[in-house]
Amino acid sequence: MAAGFNETLLWTFGMVNSVGKYLTGEKFQDKVVANGSSLKKKQIWTLIRVDETKIALKNSFGKFLTADVKGKLDCSGDSVGDGQKFILETQESGQVAIKSVAFGRYVGGSGDDLSCYDQTVDPTNLYMIHLALHPQINLRNVNRKTYVHLAEDGESLNCKEEIPWGYDAMLILEYHSGRYAIRAANTKYLRRDGELVDELDDNSLYTLVFRDAQVSFKDCKGCYLTAVGHAAKITSRKSSIGKDELFYIEDSHPQIRLIASNGKYVSIRDGVEVRANHSDATDTEIFQMEAVDRSDLSGNVKWAFRSNNKNYWNSGATLTAEGGDFSRETAQFTVEWMGPLVALRAANGRYFSVTSNGKISASSAEMADNCKFVFEFINRPIVVLRGDFGFVGTKGSSGTLECNRSQYDVFGMTCSAGVFNLRAVSGKFWKVEADSSITTHGDKATDFFIELRAHTRMLIVAENGKYLKGQQNGGFSATGDSVEKNTLWEY
Repeated sequence: MAAGFNETLLWTFGMVNSVGKYLTGEKFQDKVVANGSSLKKKQIWTLIRVDETKIALKNSFGKFLTADVKGKLDCSGDSVGDGQKFILETQESGQVAIKSVAFGRYVGGSGDDLSCYDQTVDPTNLYMIHLALHPQINLRNVNRKTYVHLAEDGESLNCKEEIPWGYDAMLILEYHSGRYAIRAANTKYLRRDGELVDELDDNSLYTLVFRDAQVSFKDCKGCYLTAVGHAAKITSRKSSIGKDELFYIEDSHPQIRLIASNGKYVSIRDGVEVRANHSDATDTEIFQMEAVDRSDLSGNVKWAFRSNNKNYWNSGATLTAEGGDFSRETAQFTVEWMGPLVALRAANGRYFSVTSNGKISASSAEMADNCKFVFEFINRPIVVLRGDFGFVGTKGSSGTLECNRSQYDVFGMTCSAGVFNLRAVSGKFWKVEADSSITTHGDKATDFFIELRAHTRMLIVAENGKYLKGQQNGGFSATGDSVEKNTLWEY
């Protein structure tokens, strides 16, 4: 695991030139052009860190951006050699220039006429970074080593949590024409004076400034967000960047609660033993689910469960939360989904069962009633969904949901006893129409079930038992029969 509670994200982003076009990696002849009008698959680049200063850029086809001594620029690199090493030079504007390490020249040009031959930087060499990572994140301050979270009064963001625990630490990083807004779990925007507001304006937009794997947020007056005072309130203060102004962007893993067959929450409140013995829910009844293999999109990934004592579940004679990693088989579990209920199987192939006094052990060969838990997903009070073809959003004023949009909608999501309801900003609920399409026309809540099936990806099950499925033309309907790429939704 990287430093910090979660792993720092792998940087994926688009690069927008001075005329608003995205750098695009083509498969045909390994061309690289600047003609993309929005951030789609061919416009996404992955930053591969070579060392503290040098990077490589990999396109969506797995090829590396490559420059040669004559200034030719393409995506012909299969691996990282001298021609694939670059430096991103951040400008005062927040834009970056892409400089070849081997030749000391800058990437520039427009349209189909790109090269790496410029010796100096002008507007044609500058790119704005448009992050392609999923916008729901955690933010960790470099100096304080603590996480940003919604204050108890809901009026500000503080940076005091040692671990990003519960719904309040989930943030949305929202892109707006080259700048970003920070949206709290209550959907409000962070203004430069530290207040949370309903309406977005220039005072709530920030330019990202990159420092290796860290970022700073520069406001419209040239000052940077920092954590101030004992309360560690996030506000703009200084006009220069120090450790207090630097943040890590990290994945916001799913956090859940489980209610056992005895009606009690699964808990570690009384020590390292995991038991189902408390009627109320605190941080000790929340557990973070982490996919063991984060590259596995088969839908059958094994899961590790992390508690707020920073340790992972371990299955022995009893279930405990001890150990700082999930490399042991006894810390890896299979989850079986049954509507609002789940069952968990340990490495010995047996199901966890619960006794009347709350003891949990992997001892049941069959899935009896005392092996079933109500599943509650608690750190997505609002949700942004992205599929293989783009984000989920509403088509104009029609209320019909589409799944191929470059801009997303933010939806409210509530969970009660394992049943989920989704609501649009209009206040209307998601509804399954007669043709199985999904709209936001519901006057009353429609029930859905959630299945976490891969790293940051889930299935959404409608009342007809079908999975919500996406199509390239934007179709979004309750018609899926199996776990596949277009039924898995990144959240």
